[in-house]
Amino acid sequence: MRTISVANQKGGCGKTTTCINLARALALSGKRVLAIDLDPQAHMSFGLGVANAATDKSIYNVLTDTSEKRRTLDDCIMNVSGRLDIIPSNILLSTIEQELKDTQDAVSKLHHILADQALPYEYAIIDCPPSLGFLTFNALRAADLVIIPIDMSAFSLMGVGKLLGMLELIKLKIGHAPQVKALATLFDRRTKYSQVMFDEIKTFFKEEMLETIIRTNVALKKAVAKGVSVIDFDKECNGALDYCALAQEVTRGEASAEFEAALRETTATGDALITLTPPRVEAPVTVAIEKIQPEEKKREAVSATRTENPREAAFTIKAPAAREVYLVGDFNHWKINDESKLNRDKDGIWEKKLGLPAGKYRYKFVIDGEWVLDARNADKEQNPYGSFDSIIALT
Repeated sequence: MRTISVANQKGGCGKTTTCINLARALALSGKRVLAIDLDPQAHMSFGLGVANAATDKSIYNVLTDTSEKRRTLDDCIMNVSGRLDIIPSNILLSTIEQELKDTQDAVSKLHHILADQALPYEYAIIDCPPSLGFLTFNALRAADLVIIPIDMSAFSLMGVGKLLGMLELIKLKIGHAPQVKALATLFDRRTKYSQVMFDEIKTFFKEEMLETIIRTNVALKKAVAKGVSVIDFDKECNGALDYCALAQEVTRGEASAEFEAALRETTATGDALITLTPPRVEAPVTVAIEKIQPEEKKREAVSATRTENPREAAFTIKAPAAREVYLVGDFNHWKINDESKLNRDKDGIWEKKLGLPAGKYRYKFVIDGEWVLDARNADKEQNPYGSFDSIIALT
């Protein structure tokens, strides 16, 4: 079973609409699909006509450890139509993080539940809440593919970096790196602004952008109001055609995704690996390099491939609002720990000095959980996982 999580902390970008209609389109193409509503607002449940489901048969009851409330996955599955089933949600789901806060590996709870059972589905589609909390982390951890709907608005890319940072954190802490694809939504071909925004988003995501574009279509809203997919509401409308095209693209990409996953397995070394380039931070970042003191030059080189005398590299970033800033890279095996934490001065400038042998190093800053490139350093190189790292060369 291939698990697809649809996530974006920004509201109004077509996240739930995408879940509803992608799930239905895949089912109509002959695939068996399980929709999982992981949003306490239960909008996907409403949009698929199961808003009045029993409150004791929901995804909350699957995840909870409270014995009198817990139910098996099979108990909570409801048929929507044909090959499409759903595990609905309700407001009780908003309490699950507090319930599981002391549970070991709680952020992988959904992943383990889905992995431990031989479910008769080819796809699971997970609708995430519009936030980056416990539930979204569970959905990303369980996902083989993460689709990020991006609407054609001025705020479209705001906050996406935090979502990508969460994916990088999952890779770093758990070793799980789902494929990530962006989906253009609410595209209005009548306006030049939509094209401008699309070009900007395409420039940002590059090859990680899905080819399918979801056009603005009033039928999408009407279908949700009636509790059906847009395909069932009007199979000839643009919305139906677009989501059927998306289902075909997802299906076509499955073999490619399996190949990429195999490639990651053979090339990953346990370091922090990234999927996409986070957005540029506005805070100015500078890297100053100077020779270290003569007595320090006697220090033995730490790498057989970097045998030059060490240099002191001072990494600084001005981020007065940040709670914590880390420096990670080749030189510390991309580890986020006390040793990689930067020190903050009274002016909000964070700094870390390292004595490094001559050579070329990849690095990034981690600011309050968000992985960012060095905005003042134009030297960067693409890594094997579709993103970029900042580069510093010491001679």
